[in-house]
Amino acid sequence: MVSNNWVSDKYDWEKEIVLITGGSGGIGGCMVRLFDELGVKVVVLDIQPMAFTTSGRISYYHCDLRSPESVNAVADRIRTEVGHPTVIINNAGVVRGKTILDSEPSDIRFTFDVNTFAAFWVTKAFLPNLIARDHGMIVTVTSTASWLAIPNLTDYCGSKAASLAFHEGLAAELKSKYNAPKVRTVVVHPGHTATPLFEGYNQDTAFLMPEQQPESIAEAVVKKVLSGRSGSVIVPQTVGMLSPLRAMPEWYGRTVRSDARIMSKWNGRQVINDVSGPQDDKQAQSDESESVLLVP
Repeated sequence: MVSNNWVSDKYDWEKEIVLITGGSGGIGGCMVRLFDELGVKVVVLDIQPMAFTTSGRISYYHCDLRSPESVNAVADRIRTEVGHPTVIINNAGVVRGKTILDSEPSDIRFTFDVNTFAAFWVTKAFLPNLIARDHGMIVTVTSTASWLAIPNLTDYCGSKAASLAFHEGLAAELKSKYNAPKVRTVVVHPGHTATPLFEGYNQDTAFLMPEQQPESIAEAVVKKVLSGRSGSVIVPQTVGMLSPLRAMPEWYGRTVRSDARIMSKWNGRQVINDVSGPQDDKQAQSDESESVLLVP
């Protein structure tokens, strides 16, 4: 009740419009399929083309989420052609898998542009309508990486920690600044998920934190959205054990981070090859299996 500001709200899923970034494949694509099966209208924002066949309820818009100008232009088209989205799922994400010294400035900017800043641009484009109606939901898909920074993932973990701060700040502003207590906020912390983006990732904790399938993460998110309530989604629930690391003594957290070797054999796919090039339509790879994915 505290998370929902002690107020209730109703959702009519025949009229709601769900917008999903990075919905052309991976976890986002699984969400799209589930909402489609439930008869919910969905808008997909992605730089990659759809990797699967959809019904007439699904509207796809090519969009480079790194560019606020591109997001705003597409948002105008969506409002005119589809309507005002009432549920925003900030799902798109990328990973470069490099150490701090190996990372070029373009690598780091690319990671934060997609994983963090895109949520700001998309939310800013559609939040005013949600506030005016005092109805809707913003879902932020972060990661267990927001709790634990490890070698070769420093920029990724930093971007996810920033995404968590975005979620927390947004929830506070909706209540204290915008007088929109019925606009819900949900944060999602997936554990290691079997997608091409993290091929070669070796967590080596199969008993306590088993590898997840994209369908499992998507199902948990969709179930939470359909509840119409704010809160958090942690999948699998055992990865929640990582969150107390932020409160542990520094010597303990330092040991855990330094001993992590899970990225030593990583060779995940990239959404865009030349991240230092101009932000235009030609950068996206043509292989549909390499759609924008978000995994921890």
